[in-house]
Amino acid sequence: MSPLVVMFAWALWHDLSVYRAAEFLPLAGPTYQVTSYDTKAECEAEQVAAMAKEELPRAGPRTERLLDGIKVWDPDRRHYTTFRYLCWPVGAGPAPFR
Repeated sequence: MSPLVVMFAWALWHDLSVYRAAEFLPLAGPTYQVTSYDTKAECEAEQVAAMAKEELPRAGPRTERLLDGIKVWDPDRRHYTTFRYLCWPVGAGPAPFR
C-alpha cells in the first residue's frame, strides 16, 4: 500500500476593510484572492513582500502593524482601514480574516 499524499495549492488572499473604531465591525471592504502558488513557502514569501509594499506609502504615526498586514487610522481616529494578506489552501474557501 502506498502512502497517501495530500497536496495543496496555496492562494494569497487580500482583505481591504474599513471599520468604525467603536464597533469593530467592517463597514465596507472586499476580500479577494490575489494569486495562487504551488507551495505554502512561495505564498508566505509573497505575503511578506505584499505587506511591505502596502505599508511603504502609508507609513506614519497613524499606521499600526498587524500580524497579517497593517491598520491605518483616519485623522479623527473614529475609523480605520485594514490592509491584510493571508495564505490559505486553494479550495478551502475564502481566507478567515474576521
